[in-house]
Order: sequence, then C-alpha cells, then structure tokens
Amino acid sequence: MASTQEFRRRIKSVNNTKQITKAMQMIASIKMQKSVKAASQARAYIQNAWNMLSRLAHQALPENHPLITPRPIKKVAIVLVTSDRGLCGSYNSEVLKRFSGYVKGINSEENSVFDNIVSSVIGLENKPGKIEVDVIAVGKKGAEFVKRYKAGNLLAEFTAIESNAAVEEILPIAKMSIGEFIDGNYDQVTLIYSHYISSLKQIPIVKQLLPIIDEHIDNPEIWTEQNSTDAEFKFEPSSTAVIEGILKQVLQAQIFGAIYEANASMYSSQMVAMQSATDNAEELVDELKLLYNSVRQDGITREIAEISGAADAMK
Repeated sequence: MASTQEFRRRIKSVNNTKQITKAMQMIASIKMQKSVKAASQARAYIQNAWNMLSRLAHQALPENHPLITPRPIKKVAIVLVTSDRGLCGSYNSEVLKRFSGYVKGINSEENSVFDNIVSSVIGLENKPGKIEVDVIAVGKKGAEFVKRYKAGNLLAEFTAIESNAAVEEILPIAKMSIGEFIDGNYDQVTLIYSHYISSLKQIPIVKQLLPIIDEHIDNPEIWTEQNSTDAEFKFEPSSTAVIEGILKQVLQAQIFGAIYEANASMYSSQMVAMQSATDNAEELVDELKLLYNSVRQDGITREIAEISGAADAMK
C-alpha cells in the first residue's frame, strides 16, 4: 500500500484540482447568468422579427420568388455554433451529433423528420445526387470536428463569439451564408446550435434561414408564433424593396440569437460539469483521508509493536 507521504501528496493534488474546478464553476455561473439574460431579452425580438419577415414575404412576394421558393438542394451552407474549449459536459458532443445526423440525413434516403418536411415542400421524394455541404464554423470544436471527420467542406472558421459582441463581428458570417444564397450560390442556409431551456437542459436545434419556409425549425414547440392576421400592408417604394431591405438585418439577428442561445447553453453545461467535478473531488479527498488515516494507524500500531518487542527482548 502507498505510504502516508504519497497519500498526502495525492490529497494535496486533488485539493488543488478542486480549487480550480470550483473557481471555474463560479466563473461559468456568472457568465451563464449574463448569457441567459441576454438570450432572454433578445428571444422575443428575434422570434417576432422572423414572424414578421415570414408573413410579409409570403404575402407580398410573388409565389416563385427565390426567397420563399424551396428548390432542389444541391449545395447547402451550414452555420455551426460550438465552443472553443472543452470542459463543458456534453454540450459540444450533442451539437456535433445533431450536425452529423443532419448532414447524413440530407444525403440519404432515410431522412429525419425535418428533412422530410423540406423534401415534401420541394416536391421531391428523395434528393438526387450527393449534396455539397459548406460549413461555417463558429467555435474551434466544430471546425476540428469537420476537419477530422470530413463532414463537409470547412468554408471558414471563427472563434466563439460572446453575447456582448458587436454586430460587425457576424457580418462576415452573414455575407458568406446569406449573401451567397441571394447570389444563387447556395440552395439552402441552415443554423445548427444549442437552444437554452434551463441550466440542466439544452437541446441542439436545426433552423433553416433561407429559403423562408414556415417549417423552418426542427423543434417548433420552442418557437413562439404570433397570431395570424388578415391585415393588408402598404409598401413604399415596393414590397420587394422593403423586404429585401430588412432581410439581411433580420437574418443577422437570427445568427446573433443562435449565438446568444449557444453561449447560455455552453456556460450552463460548463457550470454543471465543474460543479460535478468539484463534488467528485471532495468525495475523492474524503476517501483518500480515510485511507491515509488507516495507513497512518497501521504504521503507529506497527511501531508500537516493534518497540514492545524490542523491550521484551532486552529483558
């Protein structure tokens, strides 16, 4: 069995680790509160902005307008939001699992529910040929996954964006995805990120940004729809000019909203993971202390026995 000195070293090492995980838990807790507040404040605006855009687009644009007309998918842009680092539980693995399943789904006959909805809207039973996937990774973990497993073409890699970032930081992301769709280089633009439900529950989401369809998200139960209205709208100078004018701003808000939700989810997962690590460290220290005391007691008993034996031998 290990000596008392080795047990003391192990107890000290675990205590040092516990202090680190406790500090990380506190930092994650503070950042989680800020991120959750930002996500909660932005959520209503982001949802209502999408509802407004969707309603205006379907009422004012021609039926065959490319912004609202799904077409056979040959090339897809995916904005994948993950974190830069680990130590946040299953956060990254759940998002990457959803991303992997989505990529496999759009290139297989056995599609997911969300993919079947898109296929039915397009009017195709199966998507012909292999769909080319360009990935815009926000967060190093997503970029590493795409490069390692070749799950698409890594178009660009960005470091994780904080919730207090300026809108200018996502303009390159919007230009490479939304701008390229408007130019006709993509047939679909999709967001994949983790949606914050609570500190103990976050779910990976697939949200279609373009073309604009009603079934744009694979978990519609988290999306708050406004009541439908039959109101008529008047546009100046024209409906197309107005919608195309607000299109990029609204879609940029969707990307920002995904980043808000992802940050809240990530810090929540990190807080829970660090709390679990701290609790495990405390349990391990308690176990090591019991073993240390047992070894120490055995040593004391052995020394007393040796002293008694030596005294008896000297008589």
